[in-house]
Amino acid sequence: MNINADEIYNKMMNAAEDSFKDGWSAVKTYAPAEFKKMSVQLAEIAHNIALYEMDNTQGYSPETGKILFKMQRTACESVLVAVTHLTVIAVQNAINAILQALKEAFGGVIATIV
Repeated sequence: MNINADEIYNKMMNAAEDSFKDGWSAVKTYAPAEFKKMSVQLAEIAHNIALYEMDNTQGYSPETGKILFKMQRTACESVLVAVTHLTVIAVQNAINAILQALKEAFGGVIATIV
């Protein structure tokens, strides 16, 4: 499955408003830029893991992908918490819901790293 950043971004934005609930108004100014960065990174991670799975001399392992994605997720959470009145727990819960929507939509490599 070829996954691109625009598909991931659109799915994230569609899931975001529902998952943030009342907190959406606090993040809607900042979330699109953060989700765009996250979607680009997630697409690149998925691409590199797919390369590795075809030839382990290219790309990187799923374990490395998980670490890289966790770093991206933490950065996104930190920005959204810093620029809003939301708590870390509220942002983490919303991002968990968004990532669940991505797993359900894309499965495969994405499901192994998010």
